[in-house]
Amino acid sequence: MKNYFFVLLSLVTIVACKTVHKTKTRVEGEKTPTAEVLQKLQQPDIPYTWFFAKAKIQIVDSKNDNTVNAVIRMKKDSVIWISLNALLGIEVSRILITPDSVKLLDKFNKRYYRQPFAYVQQITGMPQLSFNLLQRIIMGNDMNLDLKNALIEKTDSSYQINTTENQIQNIIWVNALNFTLAKKQLKNKVINQSYEMSYADYRLLTDKLFSYKRKVKLEAKDNYTINIEYQKVTLDEPQRFNFTVPEKYMEVKNASENPEKK
Repeated sequence: MKNYFFVLLSLVTIVACKTVHKTKTRVEGEKTPTAEVLQKLQQPDIPYTWFFAKAKIQIVDSKNDNTVNAVIRMKKDSVIWISLNALLGIEVSRILITPDSVKLLDKFNKRYYRQPFAYVQQITGMPQLSFNLLQRIIMGNDMNLDLKNALIEKTDSSYQINTTENQIQNIIWVNALNFTLAKKQLKNKVINQSYEMSYADYRLLTDKLFSYKRKVKLEAKDNYTINIEYQKVTLDEPQRFNFTVPEKYMEVKNASENPEKK
């Protein structure tokens, strides 16, 4: 069985960590002036201290089509706790992430992994990935735009932000109706890879809009599609972060070790 957590983390963060910069600002269209667009795109994120969510996650590649249920708990700037369960309710993995470390229980293979947070940066290939950005990805607060220097063009239903630097094309679509993030696309022309993440089914969470459906697509040597559907989300209810390593579990000190090969 695959390590679902690291597949998800690699694909989601590789899309979310890219920024827009070093281009000129331009907005086409008569109804919304440039200053208003920039102000609305920089509105404050969803405020919270505690976060709880249940989600269904489908992971599809060339050989497999697997669906797991996830429970996600967070205390802002402190802890991210994730439990991944098979559809029959059997827990597959449990993950505990702090600003300093990442711990994982592989319950299928009875193994325990403990690494510094830098390991998350290593497996995603994103040295700029921080704990703060990771929690913003989960919340959908991850636009990461330097809007003062961004190129913004108005289409029929969205504002499109488009840059190309070092043969990497980065496009972000923002819904013109409510200024929510609609889609992000990254194309690396050098290594012929593309990543895309879309956001849909926005609903009010307190007084802010939260995307309940997200889709990640990777087209490279291996192609992946991840569908994430949040089924329940609550804020500011204190959470518990249970993480106990059973005595019979083997600690894997070499994090690159693949349990499937044992």
